[in-house]
This record gives sequence, C-alpha cells and structure tokens, in this order.
Amino acid sequence: MAMYIIVIVVAVIGGVGTVLVGLSKENAKQNHEYESKSKENIGKIVLFYLVAIIAFIILWVLLMD
Repeated sequence: MAMYIIVIVVAVIGGVGTVLVGLSKENAKQNHEYESKSKENIGKIVLFYLVAIIAFIILWVLLMD
C-alpha cells in the first residue's frame, strides 16, 4: 500500500512541477513562440497525466481483486 502512495505522490509532484515550469516567466523569455503555444503544451501534459493516473487506478483495481 505504501508503494502506491509513493507512486501517486511522485506523479502529483511531477505534474505540479511541470505546470510550474511551463508557466514560468524564464521559459517565455528564452523562446518568444513559447507563450503562444503554452496553453496547448500544458493542455497536452495535463491530459497525459490524467490518462496515466486513470490507467494506474484501473490497473490497481484489477490487480487488487
């Protein structure tokens, strides 16, 4: 059970860190086109994390039975 909690916590920290880096001002300064694509990029990353978390939950439920 502890391993599942660790995996979930690491995934959440990774997701939050990814969003924070994506929204940082330093990223926008280095690449002028980044600002116009940031919403699209963050949307893709959030979708990826949601799919990964849902897949993890489904596997967890299937393997725990």
